[in-house]
Amino acid sequence: MIAVNSLILYIRLAIISISGLLYTRFSLQALGISDYGLYSVIACIITFISIINTIMVTTSNRFIAIAIGKNDKEEACRQFNVNLVIHVLIALLTIAVALPLGHWYIVHHVTYDGDMHMVHTVFNVSIIAAALSFIGVPYNGLLIARERFLVFCSTDVAMSLFKLFFTYLLIDHFEHKLIIYTFIMALMTAFPTLVFYAYCRRRFADTVRFVFVRELRKYKEVVQFSAYIGIGAIATIGKAQGSALIINMFFGTVVNAGLAVANSVSSILQTFANNAQKSISPQIVKSYAMGDTDRCTSLVCLASKATYLSMFFVSIPFLLVPEFIFGIWLKEVPPYAVKFTYLLIVDALIFSINAGVTDFVNATGRIKFYQIIVNSLMVSSIVVGYLVMKLGHKPAEFLFYVYITFSSLVFFVRPFVLVHISKFDVWRLVRDSYLPVFLITLLFCVLFFLKPVLNVVVCLAVAYIYYCLLVLFVALKPNERAWLFGVVGKRLRR
Repeated sequence: MIAVNSLILYIRLAIISISGLLYTRFSLQALGISDYGLYSVIACIITFISIINTIMVTTSNRFIAIAIGKNDKEEACRQFNVNLVIHVLIALLTIAVALPLGHWYIVHHVTYDGDMHMVHTVFNVSIIAAALSFIGVPYNGLLIARERFLVFCSTDVAMSLFKLFFTYLLIDHFEHKLIIYTFIMALMTAFPTLVFYAYCRRRFADTVRFVFVRELRKYKEVVQFSAYIGIGAIATIGKAQGSALIINMFFGTVVNAGLAVANSVSSILQTFANNAQKSISPQIVKSYAMGDTDRCTSLVCLASKATYLSMFFVSIPFLLVPEFIFGIWLKEVPPYAVKFTYLLIVDALIFSINAGVTDFVNATGRIKFYQIIVNSLMVSSIVVGYLVMKLGHKPAEFLFYVYITFSSLVFFVRPFVLVHISKFDVWRLVRDSYLPVFLITLLFCVLFFLKPVLNVVVCLAVAYIYYCLLVLFVALKPNERAWLFGVVGKRLRR
């Protein structure tokens, strides 16, 4: 099942990645650097909400998957409805709170030479769409818990292709391009909620039938869990998108355009890498619910190793020959785009090493200490980064040097926190996950010294052949290598 789900996720990713790269190019052509930089500032405010949305799926998935793991259909229904009521209230609260706060931020902090009334319109439309998407969170959580990856994968593909098509039309058609672009993005944000609702009502009617749960304890459990997940949401939002606000304060929308391009690349690469984790995540939660500790530990190690190796695999062109890639991808490369991309990839690689750990912690339910310690460090990186920019008058990339430093601290702290909250076998994680990926990274660095004497095509060909050999003989254990050879052998004999 994990292999099938992974295949579905990677097919989805291949389409979304190609569409995403073209979509970024078309967006730059249609809007221009200034408007594209502006939208990236407004969008990063909206992304504050969408990232919370994404992380809240973890809450729904966790409680529903635990009930499914225990084979309790009635409890699954109750947990779904508890989450649905909470997310409807969150959607209403989002509109009530985010609109006035957003307008205050736009008036006092957004730097833009054009019509500020249009900036407010862009924000209003985006906020309403983001709020509607909250209602789809419990349905998405149910689909993940049931491992129906094909449903949301096909929805994402359709959404990505629609965005690509309409953005391409904007290049040579329509006036008020930024407004039309905003409405297209808003529609695509709300679209999955409609699809997930229709599918779940048809396939999981027993689970999504409305039942008003009167037990306040269940709401309290979900709210408490969500509150601690929310600490992670704030840290993730600040780390991933707060940089756009800081860059805009000190360098303006032109440099924001470079960061927007870098964020697009980083997002696509991380999506590819996270597919490995996403296909394993429901199994980690269910294995824990069934009390199968050994399998749960194995899956955590596998998720961490596979996520890092996948992230590294797709990042190779941007690490070795970024100037070449950007040259053929974009007609006009915004300032700092190449440098920001490189630093964001390094930061993402450090974080990906512990990909399976968070799923295990969420499965235990004992997330308070973990979230406070880990995410306090992440939030500190934002504060320190801002102070470096304000007091040091440093180049824009120094912000990301600060982020990378704090990401390294988080990496070293996580295993100690894990031991504190559970009896997890950390040494097994070090042996089966950390050591192989560190060794592969160290051995791969040799290619950076060979890059000046190789042309681009030869450099990439050598890099991928060398990397695959490293994964095969360093990352994979003997039994994993034997299984892989067996599968390949069967395919070749057919």
